[in-house]
Amino acid sequence: MNTSKNILITGSSSGIGAKIAEKLSSSGHNVFLTGRNEERLIKLAVEIKAKGFLAGCLLEEDFPVKLFNNACKQMGHVDVLINNAGAYLWSSVEKTSKENIEKILNLNLRVPYELCTLVVPYMKKNKWGRIINIGSISGTVGEANASLYSTGKAGLIGLTKSLALELAEYGITVNVINPGWVKTGLTDECIQSGNINEQEQLDMIPQKRWIEPQEIADLTKYLISDSAQGITGQSLNLCAGLSLG
Repeated sequence: MNTSKNILITGSSSGIGAKIAEKLSSSGHNVFLTGRNEERLIKLAVEIKAKGFLAGCLLEEDFPVKLFNNACKQMGHVDVLINNAGAYLWSSVEKTSKENIEKILNLNLRVPYELCTLVVPYMKKNKWGRIINIGSISGTVGEANASLYSTGKAGLIGLTKSLALELAEYGITVNVINPGWVKTGLTDECIQSGNINEQEQLDMIPQKRWIEPQEIADLTKYLISDSAQGITGQSLNLCAGLSLG
């Protein structure tokens, strides 16, 4: 089989998604980008020589279908889906609005599920595919004042396990990577807003460091390789030991 894969990555205009896109493109794969910031997408697409991009919000009606169709138009089909887009909310449960409940759960769980329904038919036909969900350590151990976020990410783990069983006989693997605190713009925003204290967070992490986006990109590259064909349905905690307590 051709080692070059056609890869769709959501939330790829910055942070983890952008680093994954950069890594996979430099490894010889065809990459299609999507995110809300068109300016960043244009810049990144040129830098990594992506096959294409589509700017927009995944929560817009029919945008997932539009995204999938555009990716197929540019690449022919999708071999690998990386569900990276997501949103974080710091809020006590009683102060969480109905609008945020809908937004966070839709973006963190419903949209990844919908994209899976779109890419799976070709993967089944081709007897090969990779679905990689980017979850969070909050989905495995829980996080106070982030119950909505944790709920969505926990659901992503359940989706991963169920789809892995459903699709195993077709040569399709499904895994979820659960990062701990990653050094991205989102982390910086949380620190600057006062929602978290940087030193307190580092003190709770056994390795006393942030996870770098490159580490997630490296693991993603391995999971889509044929060397990882026996790894499926797994919830992989890339968290510098944070999940250990």
